[in-house]
Amino acid sequence: MKTLMAFILPLLAGTLAAAPSELQREIDAGVRSGKKEIVLSRSEYRLDRTLQLKKLNGVTVNGNGARIVVTRPVHAVRITGCRGLTLKGLSVDYDPLPFTQGVITSVSKDFRTVEFTIDKGYPDLTAPYAVGRLHLFAADGRTWKRDAADLYGKTEIIDSRHGRFHSFKPESAFAPGDRVALNLRQNGAFYLTGCGPVRFENVTVYACPSLGFCNRFSEGGDEFVNVKIMRGPRPAGADADRLLSSCADGVNYAYIRRGPTLINCDFSFMGDDSVNLHSVALPVVKVLNGTTFDTLRPYKQEEFGKVIRPGDKLRLLDPSDYSVAGEAVIRSFRPSPRSYDRETLSRFYFDRGYGLHEWTAYEIVLEPGGTPLKPGLFFDIPAIGANDYVIRDSYFHDHRGRSLRIMASNGVIENNRFERIKHAAITVGAEYGYWREAGWVENIQIRNNRIRDVGCNMMLQPDSYANGAISVFARLEDYSGSFKGNRNITISGNRIDTCPAAGIFFFAADGVRLQGNRLVNTAFGKKIPGSNLGFRNMKPVWIVNSANVSRQSENMKE
Repeated sequence: MKTLMAFILPLLAGTLAAAPSELQREIDAGVRSGKKEIVLSRSEYRLDRTLQLKKLNGVTVNGNGARIVVTRPVHAVRITGCRGLTLKGLSVDYDPLPFTQGVITSVSKDFRTVEFTIDKGYPDLTAPYAVGRLHLFAADGRTWKRDAADLYGKTEIIDSRHGRFHSFKPESAFAPGDRVALNLRQNGAFYLTGCGPVRFENVTVYACPSLGFCNRFSEGGDEFVNVKIMRGPRPAGADADRLLSSCADGVNYAYIRRGPTLINCDFSFMGDDSVNLHSVALPVVKVLNGTTFDTLRPYKQEEFGKVIRPGDKLRLLDPSDYSVAGEAVIRSFRPSPRSYDRETLSRFYFDRGYGLHEWTAYEIVLEPGGTPLKPGLFFDIPAIGANDYVIRDSYFHDHRGRSLRIMASNGVIENNRFERIKHAAITVGAEYGYWREAGWVENIQIRNNRIRDVGCNMMLQPDSYANGAISVFARLEDYSGSFKGNRNITISGNRIDTCPAAGIFFFAADGVRLQGNRLVNTAFGKKIPGSNLGFRNMKPVWIVNSANVSRQSENMKE
């Protein structure tokens, strides 16, 4: 109860109190005085509400080593309408932490139920922490537990320091002494919208309730230089190190006209992917005439109008295999005056467990002369896919998801290290099924990366669609089609050491060049990931439904 009140009371205080935080006052005063560099004066700031940075152009906020501690599960910093803003020399942490953790004390004979005790110094097991997912770590807490599936089920509160987790599926990897974490998924550390570009330099995130850095509906072109997402110090009175850093992705950018550049970054122990770049696939719901139609989006209060421009190309997709049926040019994109019901929405979107409760209808007008419209098609808009990105000289390690989950074109991924990743190190390709994050990718260079000890959890997924340390993928609903939409991809000079799945996997690709890669100890797993989707005959270099593959095997050790 004590930890729950620690969340609730600040929420009430933030509602009732009008005074901005000391940090907000300090930055606002610097802006009013016309300073182009605002140097923070204190070593630590505690926030009970989000720091707001609005319409700051050409301004640098120099943290001077400051630690920002957020006392509620809200965004630490919201950046709106800024251009040329630089944030540097600061760190973000949360108190209370957005996760709790403990140790397994008993396991049922059917491996479906475990009991656990919360570690000293970590939040009580109150309702906010009794989530439906359990992250499993090795007994020493240094790494995620190998060959252990992501666990979903129900958490039962025994008392404030003891819990019982009921898994939907049996998990033989459970063992007494293993460590577990239960994390919130609410708000990230940095949220950006309507911005571009913004630079983050020497910024560290020790914890946050969701995404480390989230950008939506912006021009983009952001830079991350010497940015870290890592586990923070032990809480006061704790006798065990933290298990998690962020509760979800490190960097998640969507509906952005230009992707980010990451240089010399270090991301670890996140609850999901390191970097996710994507757009959106939307349905043609109702055709009004030859150039006008409505679409539905299962969220509210989104701002596509900030980022979609007249003249942007719209790519029409056949829902049977998401092959490109044609193109058209957008004249206008606006909220629709017509209303639709949940039943209509559910024809196009999966219910992901939290229900399809909110949605927005948009009206799109096209220029004449494009591909004929018909209800049931899908479409995406490549211009807002976070394209033109660079990920270089960075270190991604020790987290549960895929390191790079890239659904964006025109990118360079080079000179990075990937270690102890439960799934794939690098994935590029289309995500039209389930999340509908789009899109077919083109013109990508993946070169001179070092990848070691990744992919152990691929072997636990018969429905896996990204089945190599480096994967060119497509997530679809039906894998029997022959369309090859991922194009012009070069994979060269990479070193891959130890992956039970393929070293390099590509699916639905056309025009792939392999040169000078070295693969050691790959494709040794006893199971075939993706077997439920029809994938067969796993190899170190695994080619499925792809064409025009140029392979210089004399430089490749399999």
